[in-house]
Amino acid sequence: MVLFALIFNELYAQPLKNNISGMVLDIATKEPLSNVNIYISNTTWGTTSNLDGKFRLPSIIPSSYEIVFSMIGYKSQSRKIKLDDSSQIYLTIEMIPKIYNTKEITVTANRPDEWFDDLAVFKKKFLGYSPYSIDCKIINEYVLNFSHPRKDFLVAESDYPIEINNYDLGYNLKVEIDKFEYDLKTRSSCFAYRIFFTELDTNDSDVKDQWKRHRQKKFKESLSYFFRSLIEDKYKEEGFEIALVYKPGNKGLEILSPPDFIEKDTLNGIYKIHFTNFLQIINTNIKIEESQTSWIKLNYSSISIDKYGYPLENNSITLSGYWSKLGIASFLPKYYAFTK
Repeated sequence: MVLFALIFNELYAQPLKNNISGMVLDIATKEPLSNVNIYISNTTWGTTSNLDGKFRLPSIIPSSYEIVFSMIGYKSQSRKIKLDDSSQIYLTIEMIPKIYNTKEITVTANRPDEWFDDLAVFKKKFLGYSPYSIDCKIINEYVLNFSHPRKDFLVAESDYPIEINNYDLGYNLKVEIDKFEYDLKTRSSCFAYRIFFTELDTNDSDVKDQWKRHRQKKFKESLSYFFRSLIEDKYKEEGFEIALVYKPGNKGLEILSPPDFIEKDTLNGIYKIHFTNFLQIINTNIKIEESQTSWIKLNYSSISIDKYGYPLENNSITLSGYWSKLGIASFLPKYYAFTK
């Protein structure tokens, strides 16, 4: 489709002159730390500090981000940053040595049956309910610890990043869990984590082509693709049907024109979206009919969307339906389609 064909070359039309740089130190000794992993959460943009503790990340798509500093033996640090086309940001990060919980050294084979039961629940919620989870493997699941603060309430923790190979989309993911809670009674989840994506390595051109096809297919099923088509007023051509409803499952009146609930902020290059109740989306790019429908509820009176279709506020929407069931296995790096 037209929108999908155009977006891959858009970034190169406007060269970026922004830059994130800085130095990483040990907080106690003030000595520079080399080989610290530095990445922008939910993207493929990352680097490591050099022998002098210095690092640099140039030419990042303007947006708001969380940049993460991670190294074995130290507590992870993060900073919220906002980039425009020409931002020059310098950070000095002091890493704090970490005392590890001794529980994680338990050999997986010697864990109680309850741990394996908890792991099965965790995988379903963490990887998500989609075809992509079948070819998604947690490499180091033994680093996970589970607890039950109360009956039917699961908490997952890890002192180390969880490493995942997604063989369907061709990515290795390193995930730092800040929070993972699942209420088995209400079937509701609460979680927060940071992800760094890297490409899986292969010399097989057929596999690379397959990964490319799967990524393009997944992107056309995504929330950001929908938002992008919405702000371009091309959502119908891109396979979406929308309606306002009082709650998921109810019928509603079709919105005939996105300008009814989208306003462009020309000065800042962003879009404001506002509506009440729920926006129902039927995505005909998904071939399985029972998986086509999702609902969006705004957590604020209005939310901001950048020109690429990504929300700028944290926790700005609540999802129901298909999109709410997707987990790590369905994730693409943020701005994936605009960095090719």
